[in-house]
Amino acid sequence: MTRKDLVERLSYKFSEIDKEDLKFIVDLFFETLKEELKKGNRIELRDFGVFIPKKTKGMIFKNPKNNRKYYIKSKSRVLFKTGRQFKKRLNTPFLASFDLGTQSFRLCLGKNFNGNVYFLNKWKENVRLGEGLGNQKIISPEAFQRGLTTLKRFKEELSKYEILKYRAIGTEVFRKAENAKEFIDFVKKDTGIEIDVISPEEEADLTLKGIFFGLKEFDLKIENFITVDVGGGSSEFIYFNNGKKEWIKSIDLGVVTLKEIFDLRHPLNSRLIRSLKDYIKEKISFLPKVSSQELIITGGTASLLGSLDLQLIYYNPEKLHGLKITKERLEKLIKKLANLDYDRLQKVKGMEKGREDIILGGLLIYSVIFDHFNKESAILNEYGILEGTLLSLIEDYNY
Repeated sequence: MTRKDLVERLSYKFSEIDKEDLKFIVDLFFETLKEELKKGNRIELRDFGVFIPKKTKGMIFKNPKNNRKYYIKSKSRVLFKTGRQFKKRLNTPFLASFDLGTQSFRLCLGKNFNGNVYFLNKWKENVRLGEGLGNQKIISPEAFQRGLTTLKRFKEELSKYEILKYRAIGTEVFRKAENAKEFIDFVKKDTGIEIDVISPEEEADLTLKGIFFGLKEFDLKIENFITVDVGGGSSEFIYFNNGKKEWIKSIDLGVVTLKEIFDLRHPLNSRLIRSLKDYIKEKISFLPKVSSQELIITGGTASLLGSLDLQLIYYNPEKLHGLKITKERLEKLIKKLANLDYDRLQKVKGMEKGREDIILGGLLIYSVIFDHFNKESAILNEYGILEGTLLSLIEDYNY
C-alpha cells in the first residue's frame, strides 16, 4: 500500500474529513516517524510493532575485480520487529465468501481474530448471468462466458491469499436456469470452485445474519423490522419481531427480470412508470402489511440507491452504511432518472457502471415497497448476504 492508497482508504473511513487534510495528517505522521528515528529514538506502535534504529559499523572490503581495498563508512538503518498481536493476525488464515447472483458476482475475504470478524477485501463484477433468462430460461453463451471469466479472476485472488476455506453460493439465476448444472460443473472443472445453490429461505437467513452484524456496527438495537433485498432475479423479504423471524418471503421480481419482461428503454414516460408500479404492486400484494419499527434495505440495488442519493463520486461503504433514505428523495430520483437517456444516465453522480439500464426498475420496486408497508424512510445496511455467508463459514469451521 502506498501513501496515496492509505489516504484513499482513510477517506472511506473518515468521509467527514477533507481528503487534503487527511493527506496532511498522513504526511505529518511519517515525517514525525522519520525525524524521531534520525534522532536514534525507538518507536513502538502498540500491538503493531517496533521500529528500532541501528547503526552498522564501518568496514574494509576487498574488490575481487581489481584486488583493491576500500572502506565503507558506518550507516544507519531501521529494523522493524512485528508486534505479537499483529504477527498473530497476519498468520490467521483468510476465509472467502462468494455471492453469485443474477446481476453481479461478488467476492469477500475476511478473518476471524480474537473473536472479532474483519471483512478485509471485496470485489464485484456486473456479470449479468441472468441476462435473457426471463425469455429463454437458460444462461446464454455470452453470460456463461462472462461468469466463467469472472470466477477465474476470483480464483486468482484465492490463490494469491492462499485461501483454502471458502463458500460460494448461487441464488435465483441458478434456481431458474435450465442449464445451471452445466455452468456449475464447468466452473468446478475449470477453476475448482464448487457452487452451492441455496434455497430462498437459506438466502434470507444468510442475509439476516449479515444485517445483524451491520446493526451492531452502527449500534442500533431494533427488535421489530422488515428487511428487503432487491436482487437481479428475485427479491427477499424478512419480518423479524421480538427476537424471532415471523416470516420469510421470496418474490419472483428483480431488476434484471423486470427490464426484460417490459423491454425497458430510456427515457420512460409517466404512463409506463404507472404500468410498472401496477405490475410490482400485484407481485408483492400477498405480503402481509405488518407494522414495523424500521424498514432495512440491503444488497446491490440498495447500495446504488444510496450512492445516487448522496451523489457519491466513488463507492464509500462507510458513508452509505446506516444512511436513512426517505420516500420523498426516492420519488424525486425516480422522476429525474426516468427522463434521461442512457448516455446521460451514465454521467449521473453516484451511478454504477453496468447498472444504468436496470436501476430505475429497482427504484420503482422500492417505491412500491415503501407504499405497501406504509413507510416514509428506510435504513441502508451495507452488510447482507455476502458478509452473512462468510460469517456462516466461520461458524461452520469454528474459526
